[in-house]
Amino acid sequence: MNKLNDWMKSKIKNWLLFLVRRLDEKYQNVPSIRLSSNSSFNRKLKIPLLFILSITYLILYFMLLMQIGISLKNGIAVFFVLSIIFFFILFYISKQIKFSKIDTDTAILASFILIVSLLLFQIFDKSLSPIAFPMTAFSIMLCILVSLRVSFIYIFVMSIFISVTNNFSNIISMIHLVGCLTSIIGLKEIRNRSQFVKVGIKVSLSMILFVIVLYLFNIYSLEEVKYNIWFSLMSGFLSVLIVLAALPVMETLFSRTTNIKLIELVDFNNILLKRLMVEAPGTYHHSLLTASLAEQAATAIGENSLLARACAYYHDIGKLKNPEYFIENQNTKKNPHDELSPSLSGLVLISHVKDGIALAKKYNIDDIIIQAINEHHGTSIIQYFYNRALEQNKELNEQDFRYPCQKPTTKVTAILMIADSVEAISRILPDKNAGKLREVVEKVINNKFTDGQFSECPITLADLVKIAENMTTTLCGIYHARIEYKDIEKK
Repeated sequence: MNKLNDWMKSKIKNWLLFLVRRLDEKYQNVPSIRLSSNSSFNRKLKIPLLFILSITYLILYFMLLMQIGISLKNGIAVFFVLSIIFFFILFYISKQIKFSKIDTDTAILASFILIVSLLLFQIFDKSLSPIAFPMTAFSIMLCILVSLRVSFIYIFVMSIFISVTNNFSNIISMIHLVGCLTSIIGLKEIRNRSQFVKVGIKVSLSMILFVIVLYLFNIYSLEEVKYNIWFSLMSGFLSVLIVLAALPVMETLFSRTTNIKLIELVDFNNILLKRLMVEAPGTYHHSLLTASLAEQAATAIGENSLLARACAYYHDIGKLKNPEYFIENQNTKKNPHDELSPSLSGLVLISHVKDGIALAKKYNIDDIIIQAINEHHGTSIIQYFYNRALEQNKELNEQDFRYPCQKPTTKVTAILMIADSVEAISRILPDKNAGKLREVVEKVINNKFTDGQFSECPITLADLVKIAENMTTTLCGIYHARIEYKDIEKK
């Protein structure tokens, strides 16, 4: 019977490891659902990566040593175990990114979650049951806030910690591994925070089912199963509560913009989008069409389409300050620019970027959206007013009519720059057939490329070809031909 139990444990462990590998393969080409900039406290403190790793190592060392008992033999054993784990993690990460470019903000976040979860596990292990520990909550948060692979590293480290503190038994670790993998499988489909309740239910059910399987193989007695079922329910329930309570705090504290946050941003009940709809309806309509172009193009090259849509919705919010100075909002024949010099008109147009950034900060819009507002024109020239100014002064300085902004640094902001120009130009085309629309898209991309607007972002020529094809198709769908209906004469 013992040999059968050992054989079953080995088979179950191998099956779980196989599932981890398949999940890793499935998610590795999926656009990351975590988007971020350095958190505000890290920008101020500038904490070195080596210091973060050293502090984390020391905390884990003493926590594990106190858990198994303080002695010279245990101290040496813990040192070797943690050294091997840290070496594995650093080697694994260095395969993906150079050590010098590792995001210290991510290291702080991952270390913080790991230490807090280890402290919480010790409380549950001593006072209630290790099965009731809500390990799934922390794996979910790391998956959403950082990446799937960092979540797997967390699960790996926690599994070793749990095994060591339970006399090197893998049973508890395997139960939690089942719960964590169950939550990760359905994580891509989550579109609002209330859906975490369903995830918690699935986690509890999967852990309960696994406990019953262990009972069938005589690993647990009937009495143990009864208690462990309740503990599994508690683990799933607590995981939901922790995620719902802690995720918004983590998003704010570490300046993380998740897909869930992006969905909240693209909700038309947002006060800025409502203002844009009422105060600058032309800009609002332009933003919607730009979002359609950007979203589809982002999907075509494997970027985060939801981020592209959110950036497009907010990229022109600076026009709320002086909406009448932008042609899409001019409902009368009178144009305020007729009374201004070309240079002053250029300054008004340029100011909408600065005004947009100020407005976004005032309404606590995420940094990733502010970045898009700052980059969506790059250093492009305001061609119309530059040409008007040239008619008055041939020795004009071109630099005075360029946006003094940051060039696109990501593929998403490069797409936004293209979509913004393509929508504006295609709207005034008298003949919107497929050939003319393709010509507009290709001309915009070529002009931006030759002007050096993509010199600071990782977009490739292959990406630009896909973007051109996709935007042409989307525009053809927007400006599709319609049947002309004739009035029916009544006899």
